[in-house]
Amino acid sequence: MKPTDILPPKDRKPSKACLVNKNGKPSEVYLVNKLREDVYSWREQGYPGTTPTTKRLLQFWFEEDHVLNGEHFEFWFAQREAIETFIYIKEFLKSKNFVDLARKFGYDPKFEYDPSIDIYPVYAFKMATGSGKTFVMAMAIVWAYFNNQFEDKENYPSKFLLIAPNIIVYERLKRDFEENKIFRKYPFIPTEWKELWNLNIKLREDPI
Repeated sequence: MKPTDILPPKDRKPSKACLVNKNGKPSEVYLVNKLREDVYSWREQGYPGTTPTTKRLLQFWFEEDHVLNGEHFEFWFAQREAIETFIYIKEFLKSKNFVDLARKFGYDPKFEYDPSIDIYPVYAFKMATGSGKTFVMAMAIVWAYFNNQFEDKENYPSKFLLIAPNIIVYERLKRDFEENKIFRKYPFIPTEWKELWNLNIKLREDPI
């Protein structure tokens, strides 16, 4: 079943309460505050400029009900905002370098820019400890994987590399990703696509 076979319900929208982090403080990170405003507007419009696959995933993750171990489950706002921002920049804006974002979201003439190092797309997310960075990584993998399968094999990857900064983090990632555990346990993949999921997980200790 392809994403075009399932359309989001017209009369169902997420509540405003889950779309704005009222307890959040303005960020001191360059560009973030204006970017947040644009992502909010884009979200309210129903994610225009994205593929049917992307819209289906965003609908599934954030607009449908999930039950885990007999209890209601939903992704945190920090996780939602992070993956939405990533998709907004990558898929909607199609931004491939920092200077494009800088000019759109508050370019400071005094900001020093070296085009020789701004060659490849680099996206970074500043998330607090315990806010769910691993879930955001899993969402990004699912998003790219199914867009590669359904939409565009040139611009969406089917292979992913996770780099851990130390052994402790590696063991945590291994626990979550080994044998696709995280993807089987949590609602990352729409039910109708589960049989199409065929990601082969390789650990650093596995033979090549």
